[in-house]
Amino acid sequence: MKAYKFLLPGGVGPFSGHHWPAPEGGRPGPWVASAGAALIRCRAAVHACRVEHLPWWIHDELWEIELAEPVRQVGHKLIAPRGRLVRRCDGWDAEAVDAFAGACADRAADWAAAALAAAGDTPEAARISVTMAADAATRAGQGRASTTAYIAAHAAHRVGGPEAMAAERRRQAAWFSERLGPAS
Repeated sequence: MKAYKFLLPGGVGPFSGHHWPAPEGGRPGPWVASAGAALIRCRAAVHACRVEHLPWWIHDELWEIELAEPVRQVGHKLIAPRGRLVRRCDGWDAEAVDAFAGACADRAADWAAAALAAAGDTPEAARISVTMAADAATRAGQGRASTTAYIAAHAAHRVGGPEAMAAERRRQAAWFSERLGPAS
């Protein structure tokens, strides 16, 4: 199964510290097996994600990864017994990080405006949303896309509840889908 995987610079797993072997000569890299035979969440599995999961896992490098069956979805990620890097996604670069973070900061500002409009005579109720929007703008300016996306999602939750938060994460995933194209 084809999916995506965010890594730290140099192809390093952000949680495992594993150095993923890069593809060479247009061929996928070698298979990397999980730490154990059973697919135990967060312990003995290769982790990856579909496009819709990307906003939860943002890091420096984005790779297309091939996963060996059986592949299961657990929360906002996929788990499999083995995986191998196929290619680096050139669409996730410094420009894309800035564009994504900026889009998320704009959405946090939209949510703050909605909170202010809904506050009526009690603007104090919207103060946190405005603070979140300012924080999102600051983080976007620092190139911290993951934090900015998180703030926008929580600003949405604050204004519209769980459904608004889920819709905000879908908007963020749509940004990735438009930029990168879908993985099957």
